[in-house]
Amino acid sequence: MAGQTVNVTFESKIYQDAGDESYQIQSQGQLVQKGAAWYLTYDESLEDQPRTKVLVKIEEDRVAITRTNVTKTRLVFEKGLVDHQPYQTAAGLMLLATNTSKLVQAINESGTGKILLDYALSANGEVVGQYQVSLHFVR
Repeated sequence: MAGQTVNVTFESKIYQDAGDESYQIQSQGQLVQKGAAWYLTYDESLEDQPRTKVLVKIEEDRVAITRTNVTKTRLVFEKGLVDHQPYQTAAGLMLLATNTSKLVQAINESGTGKILLDYALSANGEVVGQYQVSLHFVR
């Protein structure tokens, strides 16, 4: 199947001890189906930050998000699974972990879909925040 152009809306709410924050990004992306998986790619631009290339791999009960700019971050979300991924920083290697409490995904053949995630993010064993993410895409 050839890629389809989709409009992407990404919303994130972050709850941390230092204070809560939220942001929304709208972008155009590409959606491709390969076998049983769907791949969504788009660019994110946030003020005072380099552009980030985002790849979302959507499988039946699992979502993986890879973000690439100066560094590359890959987070895997599967309900009931704590996933550990290395993350290279200027200060050294950190181990990020996601503990997914909610994963809802729906996608149809016309290229419309959504992903809803609730998860805790830990760095080197310390919880750094609770996250709520919604990702919607439509042709």
